[in-house]
Amino acid sequence: MTHTPVVAPIVEGHGEVRAVRELITRIAAEFCGTWTEVAPPFRLDSGKMRKPDELAKAVRIQAARVKGPGGVLVLRDGDDDDIQCPVELARQLAPEPDLVPVPVEVVIARHEYEAWFLASAESLRSHPAVRDDACAPSDPEARRGAKSRLESMMCESYKETLHQAKFSALIDLSTARESSRSFRRMIHAVENLLGHASG
Repeated sequence: MTHTPVVAPIVEGHGEVRAVRELITRIAAEFCGTWTEVAPPFRLDSGKMRKPDELAKAVRIQAARVKGPGGVLVLRDGDDDDIQCPVELARQLAPEPDLVPVPVEVVIARHEYEAWFLASAESLRSHPAVRDDACAPSDPEARRGAKSRLESMMCESYKETLHQAKFSALIDLSTARESSRSFRRMIHAVENLLGHASG
């Protein structure tokens, strides 16, 4: 019996609970040429995510949802004051290799998930809340404050629970990949979990 691959996410924000499902299924289809099931995300705030025991518990819960191919994806923002290097934070968060029998990938959005929207801002113009002149900055990950920069391109206040999933369904993934190093990492993580790593 062939199992559909399952990606079981762990996220920190309420908006990401819905948004990450949209993003993972789109990445799987566009870059891996496959469909994947996304397990119900486990929400763990950033403080708890940095506590090894709390994160290990969440990883074990999510790993139990993966019965065949796939694995666990840990996704969080890298906007804490003490975070200088997303790669180093990812290493700190990575669970012990033998914690669970499935692969675990850790992705740090620099500095926020919303920086990925900035990286492909033009593709959001079709959403009624986004202005027709929305334009991606030359370096969407250069500084903190992605949410406020995104809101400056909108006709209304940005709300994670209202806009994050809808914007995740709209952004041009290839454009975001070109402009955002951490989004390239996100794509690579999904590829790894689905067994389609591009090297």
